[in-house]
Amino acid sequence: MRGPVLAALLLAALPAAADLGDPVKGQALFVSKGCVHCHAVRGAGGRIGPDLGRTATKGSFYEIASAMWNHSLAMDEKMQEFRLMRPVFKGNELADLLAFLYFLNYFDEPGDPKAGKVLFLEKHCIQCHSVGKLGGNAGPRLDTLSRGTSPLRIAQDLWNHGPVMIPAVKRMGLDVPKFQGNEILDLFAYLRSQGHREATRDFRSSGDAVRGHGLFTSKGCVRCHTVFGRDAVIGPDLGRADLRGSVTQLAGRMWNHWPAMSEAMGALGMSPPIFKGEDLADVFAYLFVSRYEGAPGDLRRGLRLYQDRKCASCHGEAGGGGAATALGKATGESKEQILQRMWNAAPRMWARMGAAHIAWPRFDADDLSGVVALLADGWKSPPAPQEAPRKTAPR
Repeated sequence: MRGPVLAALLLAALPAAADLGDPVKGQALFVSKGCVHCHAVRGAGGRIGPDLGRTATKGSFYEIASAMWNHSLAMDEKMQEFRLMRPVFKGNELADLLAFLYFLNYFDEPGDPKAGKVLFLEKHCIQCHSVGKLGGNAGPRLDTLSRGTSPLRIAQDLWNHGPVMIPAVKRMGLDVPKFQGNEILDLFAYLRSQGHREATRDFRSSGDAVRGHGLFTSKGCVRCHTVFGRDAVIGPDLGRADLRGSVTQLAGRMWNHWPAMSEAMGALGMSPPIFKGEDLADVFAYLFVSRYEGAPGDLRRGLRLYQDRKCASCHGEAGGGGAATALGKATGESKEQILQRMWNAAPRMWARMGAAHIAWPRFDADDLSGVVALLADGWKSPPAPQEAPRKTAPR
């Protein structure tokens, strides 16, 4: 798996990434901790659990962590059935493993050239572009690519061609092509398969997240979009939007948004951004790394869950301890360290909860981020109580 190695290069480009785990070490842990016995990664590994390279859980740290936590009991039962040891983590091990799982989704799966050839016809590309002896000549030939051209570089060329291509497609009475799922990967796989073998192979950049942050501003993206921002913007918040998939799949969704984006930018007196070199790779590197953190945790939500899920019955009303460990030890720790404590304590926790007839707490991503925020800071800076809505006197 070369993806984790390239992801490590991507993280090295971002100073703040020192807080993230190391996906290369995480890949080794995936094997040494026995995860590979039950889970595959894009077909390589066990078949007991879901394939973690293709699972629907492809969001932030908290989405992956909450899925892992909620799956803990079922995982334990399966591991006992197959006489496997439940993994225990120390140091930065869980952070490394989660970084590996997150960045699996950064890089593309191989596309299907046969499916791509069908899409070349169905999306009406053939009416303007030629491949070999087939196709139109209104647009540039598409069989002049290097077979080593990266899919993201092709996506960048497609985006830059939008100002000419979109009006031409509409004049012909055709629908502007849109891409779902793996379609853009399949189409690009077909185009690459028709390219020149002798051409020099493109360097496939993993992206420079710091440079991408600068481009996000200089290209005007920030005028319409934010990443986990608070202010209202014209386009969706790219931190909170459901942007699952590899960078090329995200580029396909960006292309789908081209007509609406172009119209909005025209209303603002802006021109659609043009990308060159590794620009698009850098912008997506910035978005991908930024989205790992997820939305900030809500202390009030965390406190409410702490009470509703009966955590206080063992850990005390203010986390001071009782039947179970005092939670003040987690204050100031990173989210990865806190989750690692929770994971390692889960078997003891389940035994106590079962004896007390308390249901196992399940969390979605926002729930878990709230609980972690509470454990990291809440006991030191408890959230102010929310004011009850005022009742208005009847008229």
